[in-house]
Amino acid sequence: MRDYRSIEQTKLKTDTKNVDITGISRGSRIRRRRRTRPAADRFHDLYECTGELLGQGAQGAVQCFRSKATGIEYAVKIIDKTLDYNRSKILKEIDLFHHCQGHKNILQLNEFYEEDKFYLVFDKIGGGSLFDQIEKRGQFTELEASTIIKDLAEALAFLHNKGIAHRDLKPENILCETEDNVTAVKICDFDLGNAIVLKQESAVTTPELLTPVGSLEYMAPEVVDAWVGDAFSYNKKCDIWSLGIILYTMLCGYPPFYASCGRDCGWERGEACKTCQEMLFEKIQEGEFEFPEREWANISKEAKNLIRNMLVRDPRGRYSANDILTDPWVIEPVAATYLATPRVLSRNSSTQLLDTYAENAMAFNRMMLSQLAISESRTSSSSSEDTTENPFFSPRSLNSEQMFFIGSFSDDDLSAEDDDEEPSKLLESLSSSITLCPPNSKLAQRRRSRQRV
Repeated sequence: MRDYRSIEQTKLKTDTKNVDITGISRGSRIRRRRRTRPAADRFHDLYECTGELLGQGAQGAVQCFRSKATGIEYAVKIIDKTLDYNRSKILKEIDLFHHCQGHKNILQLNEFYEEDKFYLVFDKIGGGSLFDQIEKRGQFTELEASTIIKDLAEALAFLHNKGIAHRDLKPENILCETEDNVTAVKICDFDLGNAIVLKQESAVTTPELLTPVGSLEYMAPEVVDAWVGDAFSYNKKCDIWSLGIILYTMLCGYPPFYASCGRDCGWERGEACKTCQEMLFEKIQEGEFEFPEREWANISKEAKNLIRNMLVRDPRGRYSANDILTDPWVIEPVAATYLATPRVLSRNSSTQLLDTYAENAMAFNRMMLSQLAISESRTSSSSSEDTTENPFFSPRSLNSEQMFFIGSFSDDDLSAEDDDEEPSKLLESLSSSITLCPPNSKLAQRRRSRQRV
C-alpha cells in the first residue's frame, strides 16, 4: 500500500494548532499567526528530484520526485509565485482534490507544501495521456472505449453529485494508469473546476456557473454562448458535452466540429485566426454533426445513440452522468470491434500535438480569467467558500490523524478580494482586445482532409 501521508493517517510533526485558519471566503482577508516549521519538514528535505519532467503547464512544471523515506516516486506540481499568481485559486484546487479523496478514477493528491513555491504531491501515473496511449498501442476496440467512458462517467457522477464541474475535460486531462492498459484511467487537473457552493451548510449540486472557460474543440454550446455574450450562465452538464466529444474522437480519430476559413491563416499551426475561431464557435452553437460512413460503418448503433444523447444542444435534454451509466452501450457488453483510431491519430502527426494543442488556449484562459473565475460564485447570493469544515485548511475540532494540512502558509495575509466588475462586464472588456488560441495539432487537419475525400 502506498505511502498515504497526511490525508488521514499521519500525525504532523509540527503543532498545527498555532495556525489560525477559520475559513476562506471571497472579499475577506484571513489573518494567521506566524509559524516556523522545523527544517526536516520542508519539501526538499523529504523529497529528491529524479530529473524527469512529466509535464509543463501554464502555472508551472510537473516533475518526478522520490520520497527519501520510502523510495516511492510521485508527480509533483510546482507552482511559482509569480506576478499573476493567485493563491486563493490554488487553495481552491487543493480543496477540490480533498473532496475527491478515494475515487479510483480521479488522480489523488497526497499532500501539499507552501514555501517559496507551492508543491502539490500527486500519485505518479505511468501510462501517459489517453490518446497518446491509444496511438502507442496501435490497436483499440469499441469495447475498450465503452469501459473508458464508464469509468469517466462514474468520476463525473461523483463530482457532479458534490456540485463540482471539471470544465476542462479533454484527452490531456485523462491519464492511463499503466503503459500496457488504456482502460484504467484517471481524471486530473482541477485548475478550472468550480468552487463548491454551499447553501444552508449543504452543497448545491447544480451551481450556476458564470465564467466561460475550457478548451476550444471540447467547449459546450452554452459555454460558447456565455463567451460571446448570448448567455450569462451554464451548469455542470458542460462536462457531458466534453465527454461526448472525447467519445466521438476515440471512436474515429477526429472531432465532430471543426472550421477553416480556407486561407493560410496559421490556425492549424497554433496561430490566432478570428475567422476560424468564430466559425468553430458557430458550428458548436449549431450542434449539428454526422457519422461519416467510411469511419463509422462498423461502429455500433448503440455507440452512435449514446453520442447523440451526449451532444445535445440544449443541456436540459442532454444526458447526465448517471444517464450515461444506465445507457445500453455502457452496461451491456459490446463487440470488441477494432477501430481505425490509432491509425488516424498517428497519420501525419504525433498525439503529443493532439493532446497539447489546448494548452495554448488554456494559457489565455488562466491568465486573463483567473480573477473572473474566483469571482463567479460571489455574484450568487447562495455562494460560499467557507472551508472551516475542510481538514485541508482547518485544524479546528480535528485530531492529528485527521489532518491533511502539511506546510506552513506564507506570512502574507491571504487576499481573496476580487475585481468589482460583474463577469459580463469583464468579459466585454477582455473580448475586445484578446482572442482564444486555436488548436495546435494535426487533429484539425485530419478532419479537414477527410472532408476533402
